[in-house]
Amino acid sequence: MSIPPSIKAELDETPEWWQGEFDSLVRKQIPRDYAYHAGHDLNEINVMTWASQYVLNYYHCNDCGVSVDR
Repeated sequence: MSIPPSIKAELDETPEWWQGEFDSLVRKQIPRDYAYHAGHDLNEINVMTWASQYVLNYYHCNDCGVSVDR
């Protein structure tokens, strides 16, 4: 089965979009548990309300590009 020329042209025009979709799928497969990311470059993310109360506190793995459960 061959790809119609109009669809092939669209696929060839947007390699960045396809790469982004692939990267997103790969990130979804990465385990989110803290132990898996031991030794990785982690940032602690703290989000505060206007009253200076933490509402969100998690880690982000810079090596894998995903949030990490505590």
